[in-house]
Amino acid sequence: AHEAVLSDEKAADRVMELTGGLGAHVVLDFVGAPPTVETAGAVARVDGDVTIVGIGGGALPVGFGTLPYGTSVSAPYWGSRKELAEVLDLAHAGAVDVHVETYSIDEAPLAYERLHDGRVNGRAVILPNG
Repeated sequence: AHEAVLSDEKAADRVMELTGGLGAHVVLDFVGAPPTVETAGAVARVDGDVTIVGIGGGALPVGFGTLPYGTSVSAPYWGSRKELAEVLDLAHAGAVDVHVETYSIDEAPLAYERLHDGRVNGRAVILPNG
């Protein structure tokens, strides 16, 4: 990726500005919530690819005139078993740099606040017994 854009109400405008009004070649939505899916569709370019990985309950309308022509939309779910094994092998080898912030159950409000404010680096995990 050449750019990462904060997901807020101005995200689509920012992407269109960065692409000279053409939209993004590739859009990866790892959340899949209604606002992020809507943004994904809004920033796709002609013959672009939108991949919705997250399962946050969003839906992207697909049909004539709903997206730029030639837009490909896919929604993989975790990949294949073989790909999962490959990713686990990479993780065990230390080749995957994963950023995880952990919070106790008592710190859950803080975790949600940090997530809402865009201050989580990587993933936030709330540990019920931690």
